[in-house]
Amino acid sequence: TLSSNRIQQLSSVGFIWYLFDHSCQNEARDHVWNIRLGELCEFQRLQGHTNVPSENRILFQWISEQRFEYCKKELGEYSTMAEEKEKQLNEIG
Repeated sequence: TLSSNRIQQLSSVGFIWYLFDHSCQNEARDHVWNIRLGELCEFQRLQGHTNVPSENRILFQWISEQRFEYCKKELGEYSTMAEEKEKQLNEIG
């Protein structure tokens, strides 16, 4: 059993908790997505742009995945980029 401190440490570095219940898994994925969106908003507020440097490994990886999914969507390929997510990202800049 993991201590609550260890769970917090893993969560803070972006550990994704996969659950066997698919409905819970989708909720967990959406929760992580919203956390990263909040981090991107804060980054943009502080830096004035959304070009996250690779040193910010977790946020850099997340925003790279979002850009990749957006490109796939624009090419007409299967993408996990939903309209609502695209809208939220566009609102940031």
